[in-house]
Amino acid sequence: MKIYRFPILSLAGFLLLSTALTGCGTTSTTPPLTSAGGSSKMLPVPARNADILYGEERDNLSSIEGDYARNKTNALTSARYGKALREAGQLKNARLVLLPLADNKEVGTLVNTELSSIYLSDGSSEKAEFAARKAIKQDSANYRAWRNLGNALDAQEKYVEAETAFRRSMELWTGDDKVPIMNNLALNLAAQGHTDQALTWLYDAKKIDPNRVEIERNIRIIRTLSEPPEFSRPKRPLPESKLPD
Repeated sequence: MKIYRFPILSLAGFLLLSTALTGCGTTSTTPPLTSAGGSSKMLPVPARNADILYGEERDNLSSIEGDYARNKTNALTSARYGKALREAGQLKNARLVLLPLADNKEVGTLVNTELSSIYLSDGSSEKAEFAARKAIKQDSANYRAWRNLGNALDAQEKYVEAETAFRRSMELWTGDDKVPIMNNLALNLAAQGHTDQALTWLYDAKKIDPNRVEIERNIRIIRTLSEPPEFSRPKRPLPESKLPD
Protein backbone atom coordinates (compact mmCIF):
# COMPACT_ATOMS: atom_id res chain seq x y z
CA MET A 1 0.00 0.00 0.00
CA LYS A 2 1.35 3.39 -0.94
CA ILE A 3 1.54 5.72 2.04
CA TYR A 4 -0.63 8.81 1.72
CA ARG A 5 -0.18 11.55 4.29
CA PHE A 6 -3.55 12.72 5.50
CA PRO A 7 -4.60 15.40 7.97
CA ILE A 8 -5.52 14.29 11.47
CA LEU A 9 -7.86 16.81 13.04
CA SER A 10 -7.16 15.44 16.49
CA LEU A 11 -5.43 12.26 17.50
CA ALA A 12 -7.67 12.24 20.57
CA GLY A 13 -10.55 11.58 18.22
CA PHE A 14 -8.99 8.21 17.43
CA LEU A 15 -7.84 7.32 20.92
CA LEU A 16 -10.71 4.98 21.60
CA LEU A 17 -8.60 2.70 23.78
CA SER A 18 -6.22 5.29 25.19
CA THR A 19 -5.94 5.56 28.93
CA ALA A 20 -5.43 9.32 28.90
CA LEU A 21 -5.79 12.18 26.43
CA THR A 22 -4.85 15.67 25.27
CA GLY A 23 -4.64 19.22 26.51
CA CYS A 24 -2.17 21.83 27.60
CA GLY A 25 -0.37 22.95 30.73
CA THR A 26 2.88 24.39 31.97
CA THR A 27 6.28 22.99 32.81
CA SER A 28 9.54 24.24 34.17
CA THR A 29 12.79 22.30 33.82
CA THR A 30 12.01 18.91 32.30
CA PRO A 31 14.09 15.75 32.78
CA PRO A 32 15.42 14.55 29.40
CA LEU A 33 13.80 11.80 27.36
CA THR A 34 15.73 8.57 27.78
CA SER A 35 16.13 6.61 24.56
CA ALA A 36 15.64 2.85 24.33
CA GLY A 37 19.37 2.39 24.73
CA GLY A 38 19.71 5.06 27.40
CA SER A 39 21.88 4.70 30.45
CA SER A 40 19.59 6.08 33.14
CA LYS A 41 20.21 4.30 36.41
CA MET A 42 17.21 2.33 37.58
CA LEU A 43 16.35 2.54 41.23
CA PRO A 44 15.81 -0.87 42.87
CA VAL A 45 12.19 -1.89 43.24
CA PRO A 46 11.41 -4.12 46.26
CA ALA A 47 9.76 -7.31 45.01
CA ARG A 48 6.80 -6.98 47.36
CA ASN A 49 6.06 -3.50 46.01
CA ALA A 50 6.66 -4.16 42.30
CA ASP A 51 3.03 -4.80 41.35
CA ILE A 52 1.93 -1.65 43.16
CA LEU A 53 4.70 0.55 41.76
CA TYR A 54 3.97 -0.51 38.19
CA GLY A 55 0.23 -0.20 38.55
CA GLU A 56 -0.66 -3.87 38.36
CA GLU A 57 -2.28 -4.04 41.79
CA ARG A 58 -5.61 -2.30 42.38
CA ASP A 59 -6.65 -1.50 45.93
CA ASN A 60 -10.22 -1.43 47.10
CA LEU A 61 -10.76 2.24 47.89
CA SER A 62 -12.65 1.70 51.15
CA SER A 63 -10.03 -0.75 52.46
CA ILE A 64 -6.99 1.34 51.60
CA GLU A 65 -8.75 4.44 52.93
CA GLY A 66 -8.90 2.77 56.34
CA ASP A 67 -5.20 1.89 56.18
CA TYR A 68 -4.38 5.46 55.17
CA ALA A 69 -6.44 6.91 58.04
CA ARG A 70 -4.49 4.77 60.51
CA ASN A 71 -1.04 5.47 59.08
CA LYS A 72 -0.82 8.63 57.01
CA THR A 73 2.96 8.82 57.47
CA ASN A 74 3.58 5.61 55.53
CA ALA A 75 4.65 6.63 52.02
CA LEU A 76 3.59 3.42 50.28
CA THR A 77 0.16 3.40 51.94
CA SER A 78 -0.35 7.05 51.00
CA ALA A 79 0.71 6.40 47.41
CA ARG A 80 -1.63 3.40 47.17
CA TYR A 81 -4.46 5.53 48.54
CA GLY A 82 -3.77 8.27 45.99
CA LYS A 83 -3.73 5.69 43.22
CA ALA A 84 -7.05 4.22 44.39
CA LEU A 85 -8.57 7.71 44.49
CA ARG A 86 -7.40 8.35 40.93
CA GLU A 87 -8.82 5.04 39.73
CA ALA A 88 -12.13 5.94 41.42
CA GLY A 89 -12.23 9.23 39.49
CA GLN A 90 -11.59 11.41 42.54
CA LEU A 91 -8.83 13.32 40.79
CA LYS A 92 -8.71 16.39 43.04
CA ASN A 93 -8.37 14.34 46.22
CA ALA A 94 -5.86 12.04 44.56
CA ARG A 95 -3.69 14.99 43.56
CA LEU A 96 -3.74 16.38 47.13
CA VAL A 97 -2.54 13.03 48.52
CA LEU A 98 0.08 12.39 45.83
CA LEU A 99 1.76 15.76 45.33
CA PRO A 100 3.65 15.77 48.68
CA LEU A 101 5.20 12.40 47.71
CA ALA A 102 6.48 13.42 44.27
CA ASP A 103 10.13 13.40 45.39
CA ASN A 104 9.90 10.38 47.69
CA LYS A 105 12.58 7.83 46.73
CA GLU A 106 10.49 4.81 47.71
CA VAL A 107 7.30 5.61 45.80
CA GLY A 108 8.17 8.59 43.60
CA THR A 109 7.97 6.65 40.34
CA LEU A 110 4.44 5.45 41.18
CA VAL A 111 3.34 8.85 42.44
CA ASN A 112 4.53 10.75 39.38
CA THR A 113 3.04 8.16 37.04
CA GLU A 114 -0.29 8.62 38.79
CA LEU A 115 0.07 12.40 38.63
CA SER A 116 0.77 12.20 34.92
CA SER A 117 -2.45 10.18 34.49
CA ILE A 118 -4.36 12.80 36.44
CA TYR A 119 -2.95 15.64 34.33
CA LEU A 120 -3.82 13.77 31.15
CA SER A 121 -7.38 13.35 32.40
CA ASP A 122 -7.46 17.09 33.13
CA GLY A 123 -6.17 17.89 29.64
CA SER A 124 -2.89 19.30 31.01
CA SER A 125 -0.53 17.54 28.62
CA GLU A 126 2.58 19.59 29.42
CA LYS A 127 2.21 18.92 33.16
CA ALA A 128 1.60 15.26 32.31
CA GLU A 129 4.80 15.22 30.27
CA PHE A 130 6.80 16.69 33.15
CA ALA A 131 5.39 14.22 35.70
CA ALA A 132 5.95 11.24 33.39
CA ARG A 133 9.55 12.29 32.72
CA LYS A 134 10.11 12.62 36.46
CA ALA A 135 8.73 9.10 37.03
CA ILE A 136 11.09 7.78 34.34
CA LYS A 137 14.05 9.58 35.89
CA GLN A 138 13.19 7.89 39.20
CA ASP A 139 12.91 4.49 37.48
CA SER A 140 13.75 4.14 33.80
CA ALA A 141 11.98 0.74 33.63
CA ASN A 142 8.58 2.20 34.50
CA TYR A 143 6.65 1.18 31.39
CA ARG A 144 3.44 2.93 32.44
CA ALA A 145 5.30 6.21 32.79
CA TRP A 146 6.73 5.73 29.28
CA ARG A 147 3.19 5.12 28.01
CA ASN A 148 1.89 8.26 29.71
CA LEU A 149 4.81 10.23 28.31
CA GLY A 150 3.86 9.02 24.85
CA ASN A 151 0.27 10.12 25.37
CA ALA A 152 1.37 13.53 26.68
CA LEU A 153 3.73 14.13 23.76
CA ASP A 154 1.13 12.94 21.26
CA ALA A 155 -1.37 15.44 22.65
CA GLN A 156 1.17 18.18 21.95
CA GLU A 157 1.72 16.85 18.40
CA LYS A 158 5.31 15.87 19.22
CA TYR A 159 4.77 12.69 17.28
CA VAL A 160 8.36 11.49 16.77
CA GLU A 161 9.22 11.82 20.47
CA ALA A 162 5.91 10.19 21.34
CA GLU A 163 6.69 7.24 19.08
CA THR A 164 10.01 6.73 20.91
CA ALA A 165 8.20 6.73 24.25
CA PHE A 166 5.50 4.32 23.06
CA ARG A 167 8.09 1.91 21.65
CA ARG A 168 10.08 2.05 24.88
CA SER A 169 6.92 1.26 26.82
CA MET A 170 6.26 -1.71 24.53
CA GLU A 171 9.79 -3.04 25.11
CA LEU A 172 9.42 -2.84 28.89
CA TRP A 173 5.74 -3.81 29.21
CA THR A 174 5.03 -6.68 31.60
CA GLY A 175 1.33 -6.00 32.22
CA ASP A 176 -1.42 -8.31 31.10
CA ASP A 177 -2.88 -6.13 28.38
CA LYS A 178 -0.66 -4.64 25.65
CA VAL A 179 -3.54 -3.88 23.27
CA PRO A 180 -4.10 -0.25 24.43
CA ILE A 181 -0.43 0.69 24.00
CA MET A 182 -0.36 -1.04 20.60
CA ASN A 183 -3.43 0.99 19.65
CA ASN A 184 -1.84 4.26 20.75
CA LEU A 185 1.40 3.53 18.89
CA ALA A 186 -0.65 2.75 15.78
CA LEU A 187 -2.52 6.03 16.02
CA ASN A 188 0.74 7.88 16.54
CA LEU A 189 2.13 6.33 13.36
CA ALA A 190 -1.06 7.20 11.49
CA ALA A 191 -0.71 10.82 12.59
CA GLN A 192 2.77 10.79 11.03
CA GLY A 193 1.34 9.41 7.79
CA HIS A 194 2.77 5.90 8.27
CA THR A 195 -0.52 4.15 7.60
CA ASP A 196 0.99 0.79 6.61
CA GLN A 197 2.80 0.52 9.93
CA ALA A 198 -0.26 1.76 11.83
CA LEU A 199 -2.49 -0.88 10.28
CA THR A 200 0.07 -3.61 10.99
CA TRP A 201 0.01 -2.75 14.70
CA LEU A 202 -3.79 -2.65 14.73
CA TYR A 203 -4.06 -6.01 12.95
CA ASP A 204 -1.66 -7.50 15.51
CA ALA A 205 -3.74 -6.00 18.32
CA LYS A 206 -6.87 -7.49 16.78
CA LYS A 207 -5.25 -10.94 16.78
CA ILE A 208 -4.59 -10.61 20.51
CA ASP A 209 -8.14 -9.46 21.28
CA PRO A 210 -10.52 -9.87 18.32
CA ASN A 211 -13.51 -8.77 20.40
CA ARG A 212 -12.42 -5.17 20.90
CA VAL A 213 -14.65 -3.20 18.59
CA GLU A 214 -12.53 -0.09 19.05
CA ILE A 215 -9.62 -1.72 17.24
CA GLU A 216 -11.78 -2.66 14.27
CA ARG A 217 -13.20 0.86 14.23
CA ASN A 218 -9.73 2.40 14.17
CA ILE A 219 -8.71 0.03 11.36
CA ARG A 220 -11.67 1.18 9.27
CA ILE A 221 -10.96 4.86 9.99
CA ILE A 222 -7.29 4.65 9.05
CA ARG A 223 -7.97 2.56 5.96
CA THR A 224 -10.58 5.07 4.81
CA LEU A 225 -8.38 8.10 5.44
CA SER A 226 -5.39 6.49 3.78
CA GLU A 227 -7.21 5.83 0.50
CA PRO A 228 -6.06 8.02 -2.39
CA PRO A 229 -8.58 10.64 -3.54
CA GLU A 230 -9.41 8.80 -6.78
CA PHE A 231 -10.64 5.82 -4.78
CA SER A 232 -12.33 7.71 -1.98
CA ARG A 233 -14.55 9.91 -4.20
CA PRO A 234 -17.02 8.59 -6.77
CA LYS A 235 -16.34 9.68 -10.34
CA ARG A 236 -18.84 11.99 -11.99
CA PRO A 237 -20.44 10.67 -15.17
CA LEU A 238 -19.39 12.51 -18.29
CA PRO A 239 -22.00 14.70 -20.00
CA GLU A 240 -23.78 12.88 -22.84
CA SER A 241 -22.15 15.08 -25.47
CA LYS A 242 -18.70 13.99 -24.27
CA LEU A 243 -19.28 10.26 -23.91
CA PRO A 244 -16.62 8.28 -25.75
CA ASP A 245 -17.58 6.68 -29.07
